[in-house]
Amino acid sequence: MDDYFNIDEWQNWVDKSFHMFNGIIEGGRIGFLLEGFDDSMILLTIGVNNVDVSLVNGLADVNLDKSHADIVFKVYPSDVEDLLEDYDFEIFNELLEKEYIRLYNLLDVEELDYNGYEHFLSRLGFYINGGPYCGI
Repeated sequence: MDDYFNIDEWQNWVDKSFHMFNGIIEGGRIGFLLEGFDDSMILLTIGVNNVDVSLVNGLADVNLDKSHADIVFKVYPSDVEDLLEDYDFEIFNELLEKEYIRLYNLLDVEELDYNGYEHFLSRLGFYINGGPYCGI
């Protein structure tokens, strides 16, 4: 895959794995940063019955905070193609376990719980109340 930021490819992945985002409140935002591409972020914005994908540019000298996203995954570009064919997050989970994907929360734990991330994060092996968590 030559274009790691192909919005159509990301939207296809989100549409086919929509069930994984159930429970996150409307307006929830999940970012994907790609290692070596500090200026851009793929942003998933949760809607009522959909998830929209957009590209945020101009991040080179920005310290990310909750105004940008609720949580952010940092991914190696070499893994993007496999991730975008992984609709049940099996490869995603393997890469998280191997720490090839890093997870950062930009909201505090209470806000993540309130905004419906508990179920989503638990599917990825992270737990808000007890057990392993984001390490953030």
